[in-house]
Amino acid sequence: MGIIDTDVYLSSFQVFRSSSDGAFIALSDRYPGLVARNEFSSLAAVDELIDLIERQQQHAQTAGRPAA
Repeated sequence: MGIIDTDVYLSSFQVFRSSSDGAFIALSDRYPGLVARNEFSSLAAVDELIDLIERQQQHAQTAGRPAA
């Protein structure tokens, strides 16, 4: 997980094993468009989901800045 100015809050999330994907899938109701997958670990899938959320927040923060 990276260091950014805002914290990531997951009001709830789900992790399940998908036999069709052969991986653990992590989803959050607060960020419905983001899905993380990890074939080895449910905890790693949640960690990857948090990384995705942080990257999305970073992108949103930089997109709102005026060009130099």
